[in-house]
Amino acid sequence: MPLALAEVLTDHWPDYARRNRSRLVTAHYRAVRAVTECRSPAMGGHLYKCEHCHTRHYAYHSCNHRNCPQCGALDQQRWCATQEARLLPGVPYYLVTFTIPDSLWPLCKQHPAILYNLLLRESAGALQDLAQTKLGGRLGMTAVLHTNGRQMQHHPHVHIVLPAVAFDPATRTLRHPNDPKKFFVHETPLALRFRNRIDIALKDAHPDIHRSLSAQARRDLNSTKWRIDCKPVGQGQPAVRYLARYVYKTALGPNRLKGYTKDGRIRLSYQDSTTKKWGVTALQPDTFLERFLTHVLPKGFVRVRHFGWLSGAARKTRLLVRALVCGEIGEPAPKLPETPTPCCPDCGAALTCIATLAPIRDNRGPPR
Repeated sequence: MPLALAEVLTDHWPDYARRNRSRLVTAHYRAVRAVTECRSPAMGGHLYKCEHCHTRHYAYHSCNHRNCPQCGALDQQRWCATQEARLLPGVPYYLVTFTIPDSLWPLCKQHPAILYNLLLRESAGALQDLAQTKLGGRLGMTAVLHTNGRQMQHHPHVHIVLPAVAFDPATRTLRHPNDPKKFFVHETPLALRFRNRIDIALKDAHPDIHRSLSAQARRDLNSTKWRIDCKPVGQGQPAVRYLARYVYKTALGPNRLKGYTKDGRIRLSYQDSTTKKWGVTALQPDTFLERFLTHVLPKGFVRVRHFGWLSGAARKTRLLVRALVCGEIGEPAPKLPETPTPCCPDCGAALTCIATLAPIRDNRGPPR
């Protein structure tokens, strides 16, 4: 029987928070409170009346927290439609994945705002450096931070989707790779450039964090075993739709909790990366909560960023690149999904809002 995340938090969070109070931060309490109160009287809502069968229905507001598996579906579709409208027709796209050695993962847990920001910034910077060297121009790219593996374990990495075309601002022309079927740079020099930028950024901007590195982490910052994965994604739509699933959604997708085992462990479904088959693993409640809280990002942290001529400040350049590629002036309007009209679940007739419900909340905040 499927299990809701709110049920798990309601059952196990109070005891877990009492035992691990010293390791929890305010963002963890906010996330748990949002998930447990989502679509409940604590969020407020509206009272509807069916014009056909005269039945009354309560519709409570969503929490809109990015770690809630019930929220974000409509925002996800809108983001995906906007990004698809910006894709350049006839240009091959690539999905580049940047990962860091596992010896640096504990550092991401200790300083998530700093390290995750470095991952996003330096991965895009490494691509820009090699694009300037190989193609003589600047790239436009979209980067999305992922922190989870398939079993909700901590696995920080960055996905970047980008077209195989560079823009030279000096000559206002486009630069294309010699072989459009291959990525413009080999993965090995890209990985080394990414490693060097991370090392330099830690030394210059965060020397205290650099001094606290473990011996293995220091060796990894001088190692050549950093891995970059690059694969073609056609005209870009598959990559955009793949990334859209994680933009407004938590690491835990819907219907992935399959209930409890006889000894009280939580059954979590996952897809094996090698066989692509779905399996189920059983986690202790404390282990599950620890993995869930690992993916709660600091308040205000932006996990999706646009770089180069795809950044928000480079709209004119983005439109110029599109005009040079396909001769179009302006971008096509995105096919945004329509907001669903509330209908009666009993007879399907339209519902009319007759009252607004105020939130009913407990005023107690998280412990300091």
